[in-house]
Amino acid sequence: MIKIKTLASAITLTAVYSAHAVAQGLMLEEVIVTAQKRTENLQDVPISIIAISGEKINDFAIIDLQELTTYVPNVTINNGAGTPNLFIRGVGSGTNAGFEQSVGMFIDGVYAGRGALAAVPTTMDLERVEILKGPQGILFGKNTVAGAISITTAKPTDEFEGMVEALYEHDQGEQQYSAVVSGPLTDDLSGRLAVRYGEMDGWWENVVTGSEGRNDDLWYTRGSLRWLPTDTVEINAKYEYGDFDRKSRPTVVYQSDFEGQENDFGGVPFPVVSDRDKGAGEVDGRNQTTTDVFAVTVDWELDFATLTSISAYSAYDEKTSPGNTDMAATPGLSRSGKEDFKQYSQEIRFVSPGGETIDWIAGAYYQYNELDISQQVFAIDFAQSGPLSVAGALYADPAGLPGAPSQFDQDSESWSVFSSGTWHYTDTLRFTLGARYSDETKDLDKETFSDGLQIRLGDDFYFANPLTQELIADVRQHSFTGLSRDEDKWTFSGIVQWDASENAMLYASIGTGFKGGGYDQAYSSAGYEIRLANPVTGELTGESVPGADASILEYEPEEVIAYEVGAKMRLLDGAAELNIAVFRSEYDDLQTSSLVGDVFRVGNAGESISQGVEVDGRWQATDRLSFGGAVAYLDAYYDDFEGATCTIPQATDPANNPGCLQEDGSNIEAFGQPGGQNLKNETLLFAPEWSATLTARYVMPVSETLVLANSLDVNYEDSFYSALDLDPNTKHGSTTIFNARIALASVDRSWSVALIGKNLTDKKSNIWNNDVPISNSNSYFGLPNRPRSVAIQARYNF
Repeated sequence: MIKIKTLASAITLTAVYSAHAVAQGLMLEEVIVTAQKRTENLQDVPISIIAISGEKINDFAIIDLQELTTYVPNVTINNGAGTPNLFIRGVGSGTNAGFEQSVGMFIDGVYAGRGALAAVPTTMDLERVEILKGPQGILFGKNTVAGAISITTAKPTDEFEGMVEALYEHDQGEQQYSAVVSGPLTDDLSGRLAVRYGEMDGWWENVVTGSEGRNDDLWYTRGSLRWLPTDTVEINAKYEYGDFDRKSRPTVVYQSDFEGQENDFGGVPFPVVSDRDKGAGEVDGRNQTTTDVFAVTVDWELDFATLTSISAYSAYDEKTSPGNTDMAATPGLSRSGKEDFKQYSQEIRFVSPGGETIDWIAGAYYQYNELDISQQVFAIDFAQSGPLSVAGALYADPAGLPGAPSQFDQDSESWSVFSSGTWHYTDTLRFTLGARYSDETKDLDKETFSDGLQIRLGDDFYFANPLTQELIADVRQHSFTGLSRDEDKWTFSGIVQWDASENAMLYASIGTGFKGGGYDQAYSSAGYEIRLANPVTGELTGESVPGADASILEYEPEEVIAYEVGAKMRLLDGAAELNIAVFRSEYDDLQTSSLVGDVFRVGNAGESISQGVEVDGRWQATDRLSFGGAVAYLDAYYDDFEGATCTIPQATDPANNPGCLQEDGSNIEAFGQPGGQNLKNETLLFAPEWSATLTARYVMPVSETLVLANSLDVNYEDSFYSALDLDPNTKHGSTTIFNARIALASVDRSWSVALIGKNLTDKKSNIWNNDVPISNSNSYFGLPNRPRSVAIQARYNF
């Protein structure tokens, strides 16, 4: 009823202001996008797309994509546990370092498929961010089965200009300083330099170590050159460098049946300290990431088309110091890691001039990357975590387990050719067909060494299982080398677009998408064989039993066919716009990841559906007052998914918590029996049924030279899950977040001073929830969102 009344109020408000808006002859500013590799008005593009201007991003001091997507319904980006999550319409890749993202991210046309590139603050000095919903399988690089995020940075200018800005937030010790300078260097060469430094003391306390977090120290810079050697050639080159140091990530155990109880050594593994501001971790984690991106884009206007060449090198180096892997306040399991990634890519594209009977695009894409991930286990003592959800209390003396290293070295090569053509059948009716052929190869060496690993039975330690004589080290180590997989796929799209009037465009589309399979980086169990040994001495007997085949690492490609119908309308003589999209996407073998023991394992869900309705619009109500907003309804669920991970209550107490099923469909009878959930008709992750955003802006003159610009944002999100087992204890509640900005600025926009408030009602919520690893104590942890913040921002443009 509240939602219905709110909608009714909005309709009434629209009616009241409509006559006034028309009388004043108000017009919305045109929004330009390049979603179809041409410069177009957003209202003419037959895609469900949200564009956010660089001005909006700067005004609200949005420093990363996680914060940006709170303004876009049906889109979630967050820096979860292990790897960032990118989800659109309930579809994404989840947590596993072997994944590329189902949501493709492109920065100035360069593909950024690794999650680490989405975690850096890429929102500085931008022209715009375009978020395309649904598979974009033709014109965008690769792996866009869920959608694409296209980021366009600001380019060098023909006239000298610049900006300096400072932001300060007292309670959390946040400081941010930015500077931009741009202008001509010679008659045909111009340049641009943008630099940002940010730091934060934090708002969360680790009561065990006394550290505060999130503690940030961030540097980011971008240098760009634009060269016009002739009237028909434009060359843009850029180099980006980032250095991001984050310590003490806020983590809270918000529920535990084992709360206050001691393990066998007198420690309390999972104290519930608070639901946001305090937590208990045995060690403080630290994440250090450096990024390097170099790209050259050449646009050459030929007689028959524009030739575009994009050559790029992208790389990052990520180091994670010993982190609190088991989320416990006791010393049970801690790991460190290092991830190196290098990518070389080349795209060639021909785009016809446009405005002809048939407009066309054709091109080719090549990419090669190297991914090297190494991890070291610094401590293993599972008994410190109380009751276990894994078989056996593993233990290793650090002297006998020097680092327990693991290595994941993968080389990938992919290439594709693509083409799209639009037939202007009449002045108002258009048909578009597109096709792309993709080929992808992955080669892998994966090794894990666990010599010295033991099992604890009571007060005794054994090198091998006393019942089977299987060497404990071999149960947790393997050597799979020389693995390779090669796959290829055709993807297609078709669009019908009709200009029903000068102010209304209708469209219907069908398209397919494809994301290649790969290898599970987190697998940490047996290799081809398990050796037998004396349980007490560890001496090998010379015999062995079969272990696991290398195929256990593989997950299959995911595919989608998507349908969408929509309308884009100009209203009130151009003072308002309203866009509507109705969609349905059918996925086969959707790639998933789930927490199993102490790692996130990957697999495939059989069939999944994502369908719903999205509405967005803008309205210039008066010359001072404007509104913008969007609302989305989402019905995203598994249509076929047997064998999903069971919840801890289902696995440990199956009689009172049925649902963990054996292969014959019967419920498991005791803890330790193999089984899985059937999640048919259950929700996908990060798939709130309702989400919405509303923005109001009012500009009030103060004097002939000063204005007061006031903005209020309201962002709503329904409840959702972030853990694949769909344990009710991990469900996120619905949230409503209020943000506001009050700015005093000069009329010529040369300077401004603003007060920025975020999460003004101090709403408590988590970006990510899951089971505590290893333990079957019904303990759950979350990564809390930032509390209320109020910052002052000062900017000077010259």
